[in-house]
Amino acid sequence: MSGTADQRRYRIILRGECQQMLAGALDGAAVESGPGWTCIMASVRDESELYGLLDRIQEFALHIVSLNELGSDVFRPRAALGNAF
Repeated sequence: MSGTADQRRYRIILRGECQQMLAGALDGAAVESGPGWTCIMASVRDESELYGLLDRIQEFALHIVSLNELGSDVFRPRAALGNAF
């Protein structure tokens, strides 16, 4: 999931701290954890690739708190989270 002009960027917030578990499982995605949450930042080519990413998350039985499509120039997990947690 590398970034190009045709791709869309998503931020997925998960309940729980699972950065270590996901670090090698999601190709090209940035994974960051904090107290009680994990943020995945990923670029996908199309909806099929997005649903594939969501299927991978479901395989780990993780709870998705939010899913947001971001602009192409946004890639800051902590700054983007604000006071969400």
